[in-house]
Amino acid sequence: MASYLVASLVVLLILGFPMFMVMMVPSVTALAFFQSHIPIFTLVQRMIGGISPFPLTAVPLFILAADIMLKGEMAKRLTRFAEVLVGHLTGGLAHTTILASLIFGAVSGSTQATVAAIGSNMYPTLIKRGYSRSFATALIVNASDVSQLIPPSIMLIVYGVVTGTSISSLFIAGIIPGLLLGLAFMVYSWYWAKKNNIPKNQKPTFGNLKQATIEAIGPLGFTLIIIGGIYSGTFSPTEAAAVAVGYSFIMETFVFRSITIKDMGAIALKSGTTTALVFVLIGGAEAMVWLLTISRIPLTVSTFIIGLNSSPLALLLLINVTFFIALMFFNPISAVVVITPLFLPVIKALGIDPVHLGVLITLNAAIGSATPPFGVDLFTACAIFRLPFNTVVKGVGPFVICGIIVLLVLTVFPEMVTFLPRLLL
Repeated sequence: MASYLVASLVVLLILGFPMFMVMMVPSVTALAFFQSHIPIFTLVQRMIGGISPFPLTAVPLFILAADIMLKGEMAKRLTRFAEVLVGHLTGGLAHTTILASLIFGAVSGSTQATVAAIGSNMYPTLIKRGYSRSFATALIVNASDVSQLIPPSIMLIVYGVVTGTSISSLFIAGIIPGLLLGLAFMVYSWYWAKKNNIPKNQKPTFGNLKQATIEAIGPLGFTLIIIGGIYSGTFSPTEAAAVAVGYSFIMETFVFRSITIKDMGAIALKSGTTTALVFVLIGGAEAMVWLLTISRIPLTVSTFIIGLNSSPLALLLLINVTFFIALMFFNPISAVVVITPLFLPVIKALGIDPVHLGVLITLNAAIGSATPPFGVDLFTACAIFRLPFNTVVKGVGPFVICGIIVLLVLTVFPEMVTFLPRLLL
């Protein structure tokens, strides 16, 4: 049955079926052909069980908060603030895009929302200032994917639910890797701008800096409230998601006056549609994991790896390679839900820190989301900027290399991931 599941999944991927069908069709047909004594409603129960854990309540709330900010003023204010800080450096607009994506990711947790919010503001300006279309789109996509590491990250929430790992610890652990990845992108952007003689912006005056800072107090306060609240124990990640919705609604509706009460219906509908897609993927992936488990695949994988007498570092490198390849084709959420349980027994046997592993897997997801042929955020960029796929992917190679370098550093030096949650929590 396991061979059938894998083979049918690969065939459906190659044929270009929607991801929810890639998850569901193999599971339903495998149950019918190989486990016909098990009622079909058992599969439905597993799907419902997959989306039932309380921490997943944070997912639709963070999606709603991101959509409110996408419709409102926060993204624009954060972009102006970032440009005042770093726009005058070599490659300043690229640095602005990266910094704005980092900050917006810290209040939204959604890569697609970050691509839309920051990319829509920055792309025309980047092109106007001499950046190529391929570099600009690759920059926006990869900078937005850093938000998968910066709390509140939806990917870290999903991993925490799948493995039973503390989501608060994962959130805190993702901060330094996210900043390190952003710094790596800035170094490459500086080199690219220097090589292509991109002109600098004028250095901002004190008045410009003061005005941009005042305008950004609301969005920046959001970041401090979310991260500070979780760190201090004032509220859990799920409660932080509810605070995020309330804060973004109050700021955009009553302070910035960028949206009205009437706009909330359309915003909620959009958020509900996105949430439904995410939960269908999680439920479908959970059904497939259950079938793989009753086929004893996780036990077989762990027994094989333990038999090799592999070191923890060798196992982490194997997991990195597995996820890097899988995420070129899979939706990141589906990959985390399906593949992670295959390694869980051996991970526990070798004493690998699940927080460290969660950050590595999420970093793989960030890299994979911008890697051809099926990186999900590449298609988001194609739709938003109305560019052909080959133009979007042309510039991603150096950013992927930057991501791989950061991934290897964090794999070899786990303390860079784990020391902050140990210090603060």
